[in-house]
Amino acid sequence: MHNTVLASIEFCFRGETLHPSTHIDLDLCLRQAEPMQYVYRAAAADNGISLYSYEFDLMVMEPVRFSEPTGLATGFVADGRMDLDVLLKAWREEVIHRSLQPIAQRHLGIDDLDAHPALKAALIEAYQAD
Repeated sequence: MHNTVLASIEFCFRGETLHPSTHIDLDLCLRQAEPMQYVYRAAAADNGISLYSYEFDLMVMEPVRFSEPTGLATGFVADGRMDLDVLLKAWREEVIHRSLQPIAQRHLGIDDLDAHPALKAALIEAYQAD
């Protein structure tokens, strides 16, 4: 399932109220060092706003309103806000689980890694070890 959200920003520029918005692929966004900067840059790119303009400078001063979540994002968007820190943690856990489940199936014959919490914890720890 794809993890997406609609990001909308409202701000005034030259006496006009603008409403740039864009659909964000959270699987790409959450891989970024600064996910919110990715959101603002995507909104700018999809709405013809130069990253080196006063218009962009004004836009990034305004909050982003989130709506239309899909996938994992549905549990983290409410009242126009998205809990990015908690979503990022859950998304990372999902990425790890998607990586480990096929390994558990292939090598151990385990179809549902969640049914084996101790093994899952050990595999996650091994996955995260340096």
